[in-house]
Amino acid sequence: MEEVRAKILKVLDAIPKGVLYSTTDWHRITGEDKREIRRALDELEEEGKIEKLDSGRPDKPLYRLKDRDETP
Repeated sequence: MEEVRAKILKVLDAIPKGVLYSTTDWHRITGEDKREIRRALDELEEEGKIEKLDSGRPDKPLYRLKDRDETP
């Protein structure tokens, strides 16, 4: 799980702020299991490191890195 989380944060940190990724995108980028990706995304969101956006399809939510100055 830590490896999946690290991959997600690394990619989000390296891309322009406006770029958004869904669970399917993460599966394609990392090659990890979608269930593991969903768990990692949920954990990162709960920790305040990323945010889930209201845009996108309900079955494919979009995520982005939270602003560093907003992160608790």
